[in-house]
Amino acid sequence: MTAEKEFIPTALAVEMSGTVDPAMEGPEAETMFSSFIRELTRGAVEVGAWSIGHVKAVVESGDGFVSLSSTTDDGNVRAKGALGGISTYSMTVNVIVYGPESEPLERMLLAKTAELPGKLEVEFHRASGCDDPACFDPFCRLDEHIHDPDCDC
Repeated sequence: MTAEKEFIPTALAVEMSGTVDPAMEGPEAETMFSSFIRELTRGAVEVGAWSIGHVKAVVESGDGFVSLSSTTDDGNVRAKGALGGISTYSMTVNVIVYGPESEPLERMLLAKTAELPGKLEVEFHRASGCDDPACFDPFCRLDEHIHDPDCDC
């Protein structure tokens, strides 16, 4: 922890499924998804992220998949895998950043998804926090819970 900033991350987990008509060739789709992750990373900085833990995605379509990762505020993206031609796809996106609250981060992510072609369904998976009064989770944000950083639970 620094004097000004707490190291408590804001995390998003999102599942998306989309259709593209007409179908895209694999390299074109890989470029599109890589650009999407780059813009998500830059967008996180724009809404207040002072540190990027990671912005990651796995895109699956047919027999192919690509894993994308960005960990720097300039949005540099690393990719592994390959996609064939795609007409439908599923994508899981995980964002862990420090700085912004969830709400502006979610709004930014939705704005960026609107730039993807075709029909897209987006489902956020939100952590609701722990309701166990004997909680020893050091990352739990509920003030009434016990916070023991030495707990190995």
